[in-house]
Amino acid sequence: MTDCTITCEREEGRTTYRLAGVFDRAAAWTLREKVERDAGRDVLLDFTLVRDFSDLGVAVLAHGLTNASRRVLFRGLRQHQLRILRYCGVAVDEVSAREAAVPPTVSAPAAV
Repeated sequence: MTDCTITCEREEGRTTYRLAGVFDRAAAWTLREKVERDAGRDVLLDFTLVRDFSDLGVAVLAHGLTNASRRVLFRGLRQHQLRILRYCGVAVDEVSAREAAVPPTVSAPAAV
């Protein structure tokens, strides 16, 4: 039994998965399956409430994201986890809490 909770929020084309607890291999497989089934344009994976990471769990997730056809953003990862993702071939985009709170919008042309 895993000690990880995953909640999902969908807003204006972005799906946010918030994780809490221990991110291990089982949690990684669960999250990976959810992300693969999701039809949203952008995915934000929020790890700010995760208290412990398994390197194997991060690698399992990374291998599922290497061929992702959409943008995947990360929040709350430490340098070690980001390094594992990069080693596994995942393009890593981090967002701050402020950036993640604002849904993606279409920019208006600048006034001259």
